[in-house]
Amino acid sequence: MRVIVLLFLFWVFAFGTPQPKNTPSMFDATIMQIEEEKYLGNKVADVEFIREDGKKQKLYDLIRGKPTALILAYFTCDSACPLIVKSALEATKGLGKDANLLVLSFDKEDTLEDIKKFKTQLGVENPKWTFGIMREDQIQKLTQSLGYRFFYSRQDRVFVHPNVVIFIAPDGKIVRYLYGISPRERDFRIALAEAETFRITKNTIVDVAYMVCYRYDPNTGKYGLNPAIIFAFGGAMLASLTLLHAIVRKKKEVKT
Repeated sequence: MRVIVLLFLFWVFAFGTPQPKNTPSMFDATIMQIEEEKYLGNKVADVEFIREDGKKQKLYDLIRGKPTALILAYFTCDSACPLIVKSALEATKGLGKDANLLVLSFDKEDTLEDIKKFKTQLGVENPKWTFGIMREDQIQKLTQSLGYRFFYSRQDRVFVHPNVVIFIAPDGKIVRYLYGISPRERDFRIALAEAETFRITKNTIVDVAYMVCYRYDPNTGKYGLNPAIIFAFGGAMLASLTLLHAIVRKKKEVKT
C-alpha cells in the first residue's frame, strides 16, 4: 500500500500543484467540436473560391462526381495549420484514388501571395492538392454549411479553430470529419472510399479525442495535451494499481 501512496503523492506534486497566476492562458479545443449529428448527410454549400493561379472556381465544379477531402486553414498560421496540411500532403503522395484534395482559407485577409509563402514554409510538394482563398461572404456560407466554427483572438493574434479534414461525397454530401493534426495515408484511403460509396460515418469518442486531447497555447504557438485528459489517465492508472494491489494482497491472505 505504501507504493500506492507514494505514487499518488508523486502525481499530486507533479500535476496537481497550484499554478502561478501568470500561467499562460489556454484555449479549450472542445468548444470547437463540430456537432456532427446536425451536418453529416447535409450538402456542403457551393461556394466560389480563387485558386492559387488566380482563376475563380465553384466548389461543385471541382467536385464533379469525385470524393473530396477538404481542409480549412489560414495561410499566415505558424502553428497547427502547417502541421495538418503538411501531414495531409505527405499522407496522400502515394494515393492512387481519383479524388479532389483541397485546402481553403477561412481568413478573409489571406492573399494568393500568402498561399505561396505557406506552401514554401511546408517544404513538401504534392500537386494533387488545390489551394484557394475566399471572400468573406463565401467563407461564412461554407463554414456554416459544415458546422465549422472559428474565432479570432485579437490579444493573441491567432485564429482558434478545429483541426479536421472534412470528406465530401461525389454529390456534395458531408460524410466524415477526421480530427487531428497528423492524418495518415490509411485514414485518407478509408475516408475517401467511404465518401465514394456515400457512406456516412460518425466519429467515436476515440476519434474525437484526437481534437479534444489538445489545447492551444497562444503564448507558445503550440498544442499541448489537455490537462483534464492527463488527470483522467492518471486517475485510471492509480485506480488500476490500487485494484491490482488489493488482488495481490487478497491472494497472499488466502495462502496464509
